[in-house]
Amino acid sequence: MSESQQIIKQEQTRFTSDSQLLSELGERLIATSHVALAELIKNAYDADATRCNIWINDNNSALIIKDNGHGMTEAEFKDFWMTIATSNRDRNPTSRRYSREVQGSKGVGRFAVRNLGLFLELRTIAYYEEADEYRRLIANFDWEAFESGTGLQEMEVSYRIEASATAEEEGTTLRISDLQDEWTEEELEEVSAKVLDIVSAPYESSPSEIEGSDDEDPGFNVYFAPPGKGSPRTSVAQEIYERYVAKVEITVDGQTLIYEYDYEGGESRTYKYELDENLVGDIEGEIRWIPRRKGVLAGMRTADGRKARSWLSENGGIRIVDNNFRMPPYGDQGDDWLGLSQAQARRSRNWESPITEALFPEGERKITESQAMLQLPRKVQVLGAIHVSSYRSEEIASTVMKDRLMPSMDRQGFVENDAYEQLVDITRGSLEILGVIDRLEEQKQKKKKAEEKKDKTTSTISSTKEFVQESDDIGEATQQELLDQVEDIEIQVEEHHEAEKEAREAVESMNLLGVVSAFMSHETTLILDSAKDMLDHWKQVPPKDRSDEFQDRIEHTEQAVEDFETHLSYSQAFVEQISSGSDSSFKPKPQVNMIIEKFERYTERREIEVENAIRFGLETPEVNVGLYSGVLINLYTNAIKAVVEDSIGDDGRKIRFEAENTSDWHKVRVIDNGVGISKEERTRIFEPMYSTTDVEGPTSVGSGLGLYIVKQVVERVGGKISLVDSPDEFETAFEVRLTR
Repeated sequence: MSESQQIIKQEQTRFTSDSQLLSELGERLIATSHVALAELIKNAYDADATRCNIWINDNNSALIIKDNGHGMTEAEFKDFWMTIATSNRDRNPTSRRYSREVQGSKGVGRFAVRNLGLFLELRTIAYYEEADEYRRLIANFDWEAFESGTGLQEMEVSYRIEASATAEEEGTTLRISDLQDEWTEEELEEVSAKVLDIVSAPYESSPSEIEGSDDEDPGFNVYFAPPGKGSPRTSVAQEIYERYVAKVEITVDGQTLIYEYDYEGGESRTYKYELDENLVGDIEGEIRWIPRRKGVLAGMRTADGRKARSWLSENGGIRIVDNNFRMPPYGDQGDDWLGLSQAQARRSRNWESPITEALFPEGERKITESQAMLQLPRKVQVLGAIHVSSYRSEEIASTVMKDRLMPSMDRQGFVENDAYEQLVDITRGSLEILGVIDRLEEQKQKKKKAEEKKDKTTSTISSTKEFVQESDDIGEATQQELLDQVEDIEIQVEEHHEAEKEAREAVESMNLLGVVSAFMSHETTLILDSAKDMLDHWKQVPPKDRSDEFQDRIEHTEQAVEDFETHLSYSQAFVEQISSGSDSSFKPKPQVNMIIEKFERYTERREIEVENAIRFGLETPEVNVGLYSGVLINLYTNAIKAVVEDSIGDDGRKIRFEAENTSDWHKVRVIDNGVGISKEERTRIFEPMYSTTDVEGPTSVGSGLGLYIVKQVVERVGGKISLVDSPDEFETAFEVRLTR
């Protein structure tokens, strides 16, 4: 068969579209009524309007959106309003009058009205340069007429042009009727709050205002009222926003990221970080932290503290503002784009931002990572906005540009690409560092309050001494007796103050040890991973091809890796416990259970029976939980060494934890049936550099400083540690007493 016989017909055709496409665009690209209104407000902004009014008519039959922008001529109406996915933004990236960066994209805003109502009357008044006059264009859209089965190019929209319009009338009015939903003033009020949150950067000014982009631009305001009525909407947010405890300003300029922190009553701090590659573009942002602390929201004019907290629960979060308009859903009540709620739920103790990981502990090393994560701000405690300038899909001209920040098609969020992940890392990092700073400032404030308390007490004592000395009503003998008593009190106050100071220094010293241990744990993890990789490589040799010596080396290495893991677990347990929280009362039984679990693999393999005999309801006095657990970890590992060093007798290897409260003391004991401590050793065990360890394994890392440090720390917080008589079947019992 010839080629000519195979061809039946050959011609050209065009793409066609069903009129139902407009309904699809309106419903799929514009998700909610407040997003639809926001898109229409953006159109007013792009038209260089200085104000946009939105209201419901008297009989609730129509929704009206009116602006005082430059309007549309007939040519613009045909070329832009009546053209789907217009490229006008590409040709005119800035507005004609005030050079504003155009916000509309793909022409989807005009189809937002399809989501709001079935009939639209459009009135737009513009200046016609060729006629040197203002004219009015009126067009009517009956969306129900755009039925499925009819070609879009066959649908006609009637319009007319009227002369005799004036410059004062310039602008566009959309009258939407046959509303999809019944609108009331109350419903409009509810939607208005969401719209205003999108229309401008929240909290920095009235949420319905956008400042002018230059000296000539008068700015842009939104009013949910007819022209001449109402005023730009204000909110309780402004007053709450000023009640911050700390704030951070975020700037990305080129590849340089800068965090600038301002802490109320504290010092300012600046951190810089060089990005390997800037995917987000230049950004600016400000976040304010309003924690749930006494006095932060007291004495407000717009709301009491309880209502203010309720408002924060509903509105707290960090928004993203894209080219002056907020990008939903970031910062909405149910949105957790930074993972703050998730981190709180799982009590995360690890950095999630690589920026924080790079900056700490390179900066101030007074705090460990696990402490900071306990201080991580919650979503309901932060207010702020990150300003970005995203790329629209029609601007993406190369594969490289596709890695930049881009809105998703439905206007609900950004495409989750590398640029978006970098934005998350930058913002999350600012909050993780805020947790560090709060911890540092908290420690400073404690010292300051202690000094103020001492000064006040000293002043009172001095006044009392002066009063006694100058009183004529007190006999000489009685006067001297009173003065002696006051001076005794003065000495006790000074001793108490010094004891408090030493206790704080002891805790801080333990925290510094935690930093070193955290660093060493990190390095040890890398070494351990290398050892595991080596072991896996060896195991790839089939068993039949292994010599006895090679198999012995594999088993020996497996044992070493297991011991190494237990040692690493010990270090991590120390870091986690020594750096947790401030002084508080807590139940010690769960803390002891956690310590036991950390060493379970080691103790089970060596058949060590560990008993937690502490009553569940028992509570400690107010003490640093890290200090408490750090002391027990040291005593527990000493007990493990003692029972491993001893041969297994009839009773096996046993360790027991006990605790009790008396009228004056909280007592906690670690008891074992190991080799025991001789009479000679008992006199030296608390000396520095003295060690009785003679057993190999992951807990035998002692340098003779463990018990010495424990004794110093316990005594500096007013406690005592000693060897006490052990129960039957046990050899050694260490008892720590903390004053109640």
